[in-house]
Amino acid sequence: MGKSPAFRLLGIGGSLAFWIIGGTLGGRWIDTQLDSDPVLTLLGLFLGIAVGVTDAIRRLMDVVKFQERRSAKRKR
Repeated sequence: MGKSPAFRLLGIGGSLAFWIIGGTLGGRWIDTQLDSDPVLTLLGLFLGIAVGVTDAIRRLMDVVKFQERRSAKRKR
């Protein structure tokens, strides 16, 4: 059927960290290329947070739906 809910929740944290770190590092790299320190680093950080939180909410809703389906099967 799929991964256990614990692994799905770990994936949420990993994905959130990935987007935040990736956005920050990407913004930092562009800042060094354009000598615009720290404008794009901060923009990358906030963009990473926004994308990460959106992705985390979507993944969390998937875990909730999975648990609801699992619970409904057990009640039968």
